[in-house]
Amino acid sequence: MNDRLLIFFLALLFPATPAQAQEGSVVAAADAAWCWFSDPRALYHKEKKEAVYYGYINSKGDVMVRALDLRTHKMQAYTLHEKLQEDDHDVPSFLFLPDHRLLAFYCHHNGNIFMRKTVHPEDITSWEAERVILEKDSVNFYCYMNPVMLRDEHNRIYLFGRNMVRRKNGINQPWGETGIYCIYSDDYGATWSKKTNLLDNSGRNTPQYVKYATDNKSRIDFLFTNGHPKQEADISVHHMYYEKGAFFQTNGKKIGGFGELPVLISGVDKVYDPAAGKARSWIWDIALDAANRPVVTYARYPSETAHQYYYARWNGQQWNTQKIADAGPYITIIKPGKKLLEAHYSGGIVLDHANPENIYVSRQINGTFEIEQLKAGARLQRVSVTSGSAVDNIRPYAVSRGRGRRPVLFWMAGRYYHYTDFDTNLKMMP
Repeated sequence: MNDRLLIFFLALLFPATPAQAQEGSVVAAADAAWCWFSDPRALYHKEKKEAVYYGYINSKGDVMVRALDLRTHKMQAYTLHEKLQEDDHDVPSFLFLPDHRLLAFYCHHNGNIFMRKTVHPEDITSWEAERVILEKDSVNFYCYMNPVMLRDEHNRIYLFGRNMVRRKNGINQPWGETGIYCIYSDDYGATWSKKTNLLDNSGRNTPQYVKYATDNKSRIDFLFTNGHPKQEADISVHHMYYEKGAFFQTNGKKIGGFGELPVLISGVDKVYDPAAGKARSWIWDIALDAANRPVVTYARYPSETAHQYYYARWNGQQWNTQKIADAGPYITIIKPGKKLLEAHYSGGIVLDHANPENIYVSRQINGTFEIEQLKAGARLQRVSVTSGSAVDNIRPYAVSRGRGRRPVLFWMAGRYYHYTDFDTNLKMMP
């Protein structure tokens, strides 16, 4: 479909302010927020329909899903779970099955992992009953959902996320032996394996964070940290990948088999070493290029008010790293009488996974966070997506439509105070 025509029809569906009309974006969902560690939180799917599917959390704690048909311009909306929790960590992630039905996963922030499946293909108005596929207990507290299906493993579905094990040596601790859970299903979500722990953080009392990429055939790539940047200064960025039952360093050296989990983080090669860079870090995105080589983005923090964005690409022998931009400070707005709680929440730097040389960033310009598109290379090409905004534009997410095609771009627009307190809408630009 012609992009100009699509924008015209979307504008009829979602009336825009003059500023929105100028930038070509529309409000995809009012009162909406999401975090960036459960993906895909939005999907493009083309079969009988050509549509984008996306989820979010509203300020009442409802878990929401919408679908916009790009041909008929019809919008579907559904509430997966009313008043689950007022927390953007609960945002759903999605996976299409071979029969074109949709799986949705969502969670408490440190609680249960839920799953629902649509009754009919390409239709989000009717769902099977909600199921708890991982249930919290006195020790295990779950968060985040990242589903991956591998065709070469007979469409086995892997699901990854965080398991905050609060008890260590019989003593409850704030973070304990935090791990990354992995479960899998060989029957499209009807049953699930017992959980296993993906990573061993050598007893560090800080949670790891992971981003995932896949070729949807045989390979899963993992970009991860050894902790949270607000808790430790030596937070590094690591990469490995899984293929045919084993885990490998970026250069292809075998780490160990699936049955030998967990992988020791300290033994995995680094994309970024804070001892050399003299700044703690946090991850944002990972994609695979046309040669199945990883491309990643992450942030460094020389200080809480000076975030920096970096882009790294594996050339087959080493990581080529490029500084993309100075991002400004944290996005969290401190209310009167409140303390700063999240100093390392950047605006965001993400990739178009089908064309990972295309980068989307949120950085502070003239006191407001704006969205820019950049083209990686020896000389960065920079185009403004938003400008002169009255509110912040943060946490972009590019929904890829295939190599050589423009993605559908989403982001949050508004005022962000905390992951439990936000006044934001979800905007989109076809």
